[in-house]
Amino acid sequence: MQSPACIKEGRRVFNFVLIIAAFLLVLVSGMDANAGTPQPLNYQALSLDDCLSLARQYNPALGGAAEKINELTADYQAAKSQFLPQLSLLSWYERLEPNRLPAGGSTAPPAMDFNKDETFAGIYGKQLIFNGRQTYYSTKSAKIGAEAQRQGAISTGDEVAFGVTQAFYRLLEAKEDVKVAQDALKQRQEFLNLTDAFFKAGKATKLDFFRAKSLVSDATQAVVEAENALTLAREILARTIGLKGQTQVDIQGVLSGEFPPSPGADPLWMEALQNNPELKQLDMEIKQSEAQVKLAKSGYYPEVALQGDIGTRHQDTGGTRGEWLAGVFIQFPFFQGGLTKAQVEAANSRYLQSMDRKRDRLNSLKIDLTTAWQDMENSRNGVADTLQTVATNEEAYASASALYKNGKALGLDVLQAVVDLTASRFSLIRYKAEYEIARARIKQIVGAPFSGPQSPSGIGRSENGGKGK
Repeated sequence: MQSPACIKEGRRVFNFVLIIAAFLLVLVSGMDANAGTPQPLNYQALSLDDCLSLARQYNPALGGAAEKINELTADYQAAKSQFLPQLSLLSWYERLEPNRLPAGGSTAPPAMDFNKDETFAGIYGKQLIFNGRQTYYSTKSAKIGAEAQRQGAISTGDEVAFGVTQAFYRLLEAKEDVKVAQDALKQRQEFLNLTDAFFKAGKATKLDFFRAKSLVSDATQAVVEAENALTLAREILARTIGLKGQTQVDIQGVLSGEFPPSPGADPLWMEALQNNPELKQLDMEIKQSEAQVKLAKSGYYPEVALQGDIGTRHQDTGGTRGEWLAGVFIQFPFFQGGLTKAQVEAANSRYLQSMDRKRDRLNSLKIDLTTAWQDMENSRNGVADTLQTVATNEEAYASASALYKNGKALGLDVLQAVVDLTASRFSLIRYKAEYEIARARIKQIVGAPFSGPQSPSGIGRSENGGKGK
């Protein structure tokens, strides 16, 4: 028998174990609750790769394209199921006229009594043997449609990638514009203070003071407009990614300082003809239209099938017994009011439309690619020229400011130097952003994968399909 001290010690250990178990239970419950609650994400320091990754998760266009693939894949499975036998449970009950004539229309003998009630329960089966290859072309058309949608999903991804990239660089441009506008305001405010001191000392005219004050007002308005453009650019990027609600985003990074020359428009076009997913989708849609034409023509042929059933039949006068039926059935479409002919004509029309769509898209893509290539080359040359202009205007501003302080230059010279310097800085930022946007557009047309930007040495897909090493 245990002593009271042992019993007391055992209860203490038992209570301690209960406390530990309760603590663990509360901890696990809290972890489960946190796992089910979406945690707020930090969207305040996104790179371009981060933006593209978020777009893959949240952009509704990509989600819709993926669901469309699932829909067409299900259509393919439904069409393929026609190759297999069709089984169904069959049952009926019918009430018949007992005084009806027998087969052949002769009068029944007086002793003959026809059944009034009849029921049947069994299994019915059908296996197609031949239907003008309708099932084959239906399955082929559905399979090509699913493959075409996969290329369409890739095209949608490239389009979303371009939209996100464009919004990203527009936001970078807006942030740089704000800095330039604030620097310009600071420079003009310093000049206004200097002009005010010179005016009070009698070394500057009242007109110089008013001109300096006017430029400060213009710079203040430019800062307001640049900040509003920055707010709008953030909103456009968030909506292009597909973020919900009032999510605030911000990005990190600077506009690139590398602007390598690209191949000519003709080599890029040859690459686009091979890799562009939209063109691949159009090619598959043409093949699908061809299959649909043959599918429509199959309606001219008869259907041959094995059919049979097995079950139990009950009649109120004949009793109950099992029976079966099997045979080859042929169904020939003799007259359908021109239905098959109309279906063939409609399928032919869709085929011709798909051919015209491809020709039209080839023309528009060639124009888009040439335009993007020219924009990129113009921006690249513009960056090189504007860099020299910015350096010249900086030197002109510094020289004019120094001469003005020593009384050897007019205030108008300094004001003009400030305006020229600010305009050249804005132009440099615009050319840099336009270069990156045009480059992203070329990647989309050529057939770049939906991933981050590639190295400056290449524009299109790599030989391994654009996948990272």
